[in-house]
Amino acid sequence: MTKFVTAAMAAAFVATAAVPALAQQGGRGATAPEAPGVTNPQGEVSDAMVNKVGAALRQTVSIRQKYAERAQSTKSPQDQQSLNEQAQSEMVQAISDQGLTVQQYNQVIQLAQANPTLKQRLISAAQAGG
Repeated sequence: MTKFVTAAMAAAFVATAAVPALAQQGGRGATAPEAPGVTNPQGEVSDAMVNKVGAALRQTVSIRQKYAERAQSTKSPQDQQSLNEQAQSEMVQAISDQGLTVQQYNQVIQLAQANPTLKQRLISAAQAGG
């Protein structure tokens, strides 16, 4: 089970977390502008931020998996669009529940994509909560 969770978390980085951002930003591109409070004065992501993003990551991965399974069983483009919108809404809520904005979440994910140490910290934080 742990290997599956690790693979799912790692896949979340490959798939990018920009889907919720597109919902919030009206589809204006996948790069997140600088979000306040993401890094400390030394330019590092704090443990508290890593824990929040890790918890949100765990939830968004779970939501993606749930809706991907539902989408596979439907053929209608309208139903698939509806499922996509529901998934986006739930992911945005999961991020908000951690006290984060989608912008902050996406910025940390993007930083982690370029920083293997941060990526591992996020995966560890996501696993620790589950």
